[in-house]
Amino acid sequence: MLAVLTILAVAITDLIRLLQTRLTEKTVQFIQLGWWVVLTASAAIWLRPDGWAGAVAALIAAGWFYTAERMDGTTTPKRAPSPQYAWSGIGLIVIIGGFAWLDVALFPTPIPAGLMWLALALFLTQTGNRITRAVLLLSGRPIDDDGKAAGAVPASRLKGGRVIGPLERIFIMVLTVVGASHVVAALMAAKGIVRFPEISAEAKQQDPTAETGTKAEEFLVGSLASWGLAGGAGLLAWIV
Repeated sequence: MLAVLTILAVAITDLIRLLQTRLTEKTVQFIQLGWWVVLTASAAIWLRPDGWAGAVAALIAAGWFYTAERMDGTTTPKRAPSPQYAWSGIGLIVIIGGFAWLDVALFPTPIPAGLMWLALALFLTQTGNRITRAVLLLSGRPIDDDGKAAGAVPASRLKGGRVIGPLERIFIMVLTVVGASHVVAALMAAKGIVRFPEISAEAKQQDPTAETGTKAEEFLVGSLASWGLAGGAGLLAWIV
């Protein structure tokens, strides 16, 4: 339950952060605080004697909110994106993996299937995009402000990546759980065949002197990070 609560806490924290385009930063922060309080109180009431798991999940979500903001850069006060905070994405995955081991070995609390699938699906949307962005930053690849998932090309016109990436991850997670590895392999191959010529051609149009291999590397790094995240979610669903 600890791993699932943490995944849910982080996922909804990232989704709430999307409201910053419509609301003031202070308002969004108050909503975030309210979500963490609700999670902590709900877990304390409904998950006895393991009610402390909600507080731990809220604490991890708060830490992720702080570090991911610095990774992306902020406008008030003005901060440029900071690659060193990208390690928080790797740290988050390690923490969730550790919590999953604790759930299996020490705290085998039954987890409602609906809650687990909801948490994983939400996690693979905005949080999945941000973790993919973190991997791209750590690899030294330039990324755009939209933070497209799955190896998006900077300044690209392929705007669908922001939607296709999360859908692709959820699809791969489900296929992993049902054991359809051949479908996953076909999906990966099809993506490479379809996207590689398009990305290469667009890179040349934007900058005739650009190295095609650089754009391909961005695509490969982002795709592997995205697929790995989806596969890990499927593995977690299968284990827990």
